Amino acid sequence: MNIRGGLTMELTYINANGRSITLKQSRPYFITKIDGTGNVSQTVNTFKAPDQDGAFYISSTLDMRNIILEGTIVADTPDDAYARRQHFLQIFSPKLNGTLVYRERQIACVVEEAGFTVSTRQRVPNFFVSLLCPSPFFETLDEVREELASWIPLLEFQLEIPMSGMEFGMRQPSQIITVENIGDVSCGCEIVFRALGTVTNPELLKIDTGEYIRLLTTMDAGDELRVYTHFAGKRVIRVEGSSITNAFSLLDTNSVFFQLSAGLNTLRYDASVNMDLLEVSIYFRPQFLGV
Repeated sequence: MNIRGGLTMELTYINANGRSITLKQSRPYFITKIDGTGNVSQTVNTFKAPDQDGAFYISSTLDMRNIILEGTIVADTPDDAYARRQHFLQIFSPKLNGTLVYRERQIACVVEEAGFTVSTRQRVPNFFVSLLCPSPFFETLDEVREELASWIPLLEFQLEIPMSGMEFGMRQPSQIITVENIGDVSCGCEIVFRALGTVTNPELLKIDTGEYIRLLTTMDAGDELRVYTHFAGKRVIRVEGSSITNAFSLLDTNSVFFQLSAGLNTLRYDASVNMDLLEVSIYFRPQFLGV
């Protein structure tokens, strides 16, 4: 992927220790090629019966993404080039996981290979990096937060309280909200139930599919229950003050760790007792097939 339409390439890699390096089309790390950000391959599973022409399609899954970076170190002296090379290899350490940030999107990755070759004609070090991304999806840099049930503050400053009194907050009027996932595919989410008073059996229903998450418990004021529906990261925790405990056992047996479909999702919250004392928030990162 080279320069097209006047756009320049620039990316930042951040390793698990929080150290980062930026590659762009200027010194000292001049990038000349980025490959693997716009396409991803998949494995197709089929079944073929004896004497059958063709095959039956069963399913398909996306493979890991492989991103290749190539470029050159631009330095004033051989010593400066050597120092830049050492810094480069320290950041792109194969012992550390990392995150690649490119075009306002990010993707988790591991370093498969990072190294240098030296041009015999120009005597400048050229770098090569191969990154493997176990999840092939790019994500937004920031989480999306949606409030399904909350209190809307009505205070404004300068504050004047009329003789008839005033409302300090207003409850959102509807149990139902539409959440838009702008990504290309379904994604997991974090659901947070907060109790403003005694609440029994909080629930969130995905109306489009009938799937729901219900927790069979009584919450006291200030309690939080957090449900994570991400693939390979499903869990439920209870937060009471500074105490955090595993709350997986509270799940109703018919609960489903549902995903947010690409596009619009219609959600409804509920509780067996004191629904009006329940606040519900949802957090997620839309995922994309390429950038």
